[in-house]
Amino acid sequence: MKATFVLLADVEAENFGRKCMLEAHRAGNLGFEMARLPHHISLKQPFTISNLGAVETMFDEFAQEIKAIYVPLLELNCIRSNVFGYESGCMSIRAESTPQLKAMQKKLFEILEAKLGPCPAEHDCDYTFHMTIAIGGAAYENYEKAYQVLREYDFHHTFYFDRLGLLYYDDDNIKPGTYFCYKIVKLRD
Repeated sequence: MKATFVLLADVEAENFGRKCMLEAHRAGNLGFEMARLPHHISLKQPFTISNLGAVETMFDEFAQEIKAIYVPLLELNCIRSNVFGYESGCMSIRAESTPQLKAMQKKLFEILEAKLGPCPAEHDCDYTFHMTIAIGGAAYENYEKAYQVLREYDFHHTFYFDRLGLLYYDDDNIKPGTYFCYKIVKLRD
């Protein structure tokens, strides 16, 4: 089992992300794998857990310690990805690494370390905050084609992230269909 904590987009940002997802699909036939999850900015990549109940308790405690924040989105990125075990791509909108966002992530890492001990995850030291709009479902060449079309759009928007989400992965290999947003908590303003 794996889990992760994410900031969930408000309705305006969710609609923007869904529109980008559709445009990327139309331009490159990428599919809608990202539609399985609400649009979000991860505070930590998926990490291995042994007890979902203990993680849920920490999630609830963490939600009480943080507030909703505005996060500026900056630019479209397209990278190679094999997250599902095959060569594909990932298209995301890079978010500004604001002091509030970095402090929130630091607090989460400290809480996880104190309660669970080491919880290593990919990119713990070099994570770039972003909101994914497409992942998997097509060859990387399709992603490059979609990127050429979408990069002309203006991605400079500031959105309100007012909920915390707990994502759950039943399969450690994160196969499609084995993960979902398990819990959502509204954050204080």
